[in-house]
This record gives sequence, structure tokens and C-alpha cells, in this order.
Amino acid sequence: MTYYEKIIKYLGDDASYYLDHVCKKIVKDRLPSSDNGWDDTVFINSNRNPKVLRSLSQLYNHGNLAGTGYLSILPVDQGI
Repeated sequence: MTYYEKIIKYLGDDASYYLDHVCKKIVKDRLPSSDNGWDDTVFINSNRNPKVLRSLSQLYNHGNLAGTGYLSILPVDQGI
């Protein structure tokens, strides 16, 4: 059994609701492409200090989303 089949099994009747969803408010073409060096192309023409650019690069190239152009910061100070 593949992972996809396991997911469908766990979701049961709601599988098509979650897996076949298409967002109509945000068009896929308007999302920036996510590739290696994405942070360089976006921030290179800014007036940011090189230390700030290095820190941004470290954030974008660390963790499960490393190198994808996406960054996830969780609100750990919310008392959860």
C-alpha cells in the first residue's frame, strides 16, 4: 500500500474534500517560483545590510523547507 493510499484510507469519506481542493482566490501563476537561490534574486537589490541578507539566507536554507523558497515561522510566544 502506497503512502497516498494510506492517506486516503485515513481520511475516509473526506479524502476528496482535502485532496482535490483547488484554491480559487490565489492563482498558482501569481506565486513566486521556489528554487535554489530564490532569496538572492528577491533580496539582492534591496538596501539591506549584508549581515541581514546572510541571516535571511540562513532562515530560508534551514529546516524542512530548506532551499524551497518558503519560510515557516511558528508563533512560539503565544503561550501554547
